[in-house]
Amino acid sequence: MTSYAVIGASRGIGLEYVRQLAARPDSVVFAVVRNAATSTHLQAAIKGLQNVHRAAKLASDLAGGKLDVLIHNAAITGSPASGRGGFDDFLSMYELDDDFITTFKTNTLGVIHSITAFLPLLRAGSTKKVVVISTGGADVPTVRKQGIAYMAAYHITKTAAVMATAKWALTLQDEGFVVVSLTPGLVDTTGTKGEYGDLVPEAAHARMVAVADEFAQKNIPVVLETPEQSVSKQLKIVDGLKPSDNGLLIDHYTGKEYSL
Repeated sequence: MTSYAVIGASRGIGLEYVRQLAARPDSVVFAVVRNAATSTHLQAAIKGLQNVHRAAKLASDLAGGKLDVLIHNAAITGSPASGRGGFDDFLSMYELDDDFITTFKTNTLGVIHSITAFLPLLRAGSTKKVVVISTGGADVPTVRKQGIAYMAAYHITKTAAVMATAKWALTLQDEGFVVVSLTPGLVDTTGTKGEYGDLVPEAAHARMVAVADEFAQKNIPVVLETPEQSVSKQLKIVDGLKPSDNGLLIDHYTGKEYSL
């Protein structure tokens, strides 16, 4: 039996990881969320499944005191109050600081805390894989080519998360771990995501399509995928991770080190 923990499993990419992993024979999945009671999409997806559990504190008992794979997906894009989140979208430096600090705590420190919390179980497992879901926006050449000056807190803190992941990779490499960052591509999570303010799902989807069109006009090879399509590709990479991948930011399209 292979055990997985998915951090940030209430919707979008994390929820799809739970769905696809739960469909595997002889798997046990721990879906870790901030608030299980309000994770309605997750509740619907795992109804009747006996191999999916929402309480992280049960992981040790239910998985025999070990964990094989940790997938960290939890992240936030920044405060909606800041508009598009560029440096000049904030009313003051105090507002900017608050947005950056909150985003940093989730996107960067969250990675460090999650790996620390599950490390005893991972050390007892046989697979020893840690995957942190990242973004092409954590790569400076990519951001330059995309021309995206907004989403500052998100991109900066996700870049820091790539470094944190690389530090964990170096810390754990002598113990046989493979720790990587993995880009999911451009994924349309609007069907389950609740971070669009007053936008209805149709309008949120239209926004995603517009982003994909904008990239196409700049000759950036990005395809708008469903969570199912993206996670299916990601899991092939997760399954095939090898020691030489340790510390890399990996492209889910190619399975190689990310480069736009």
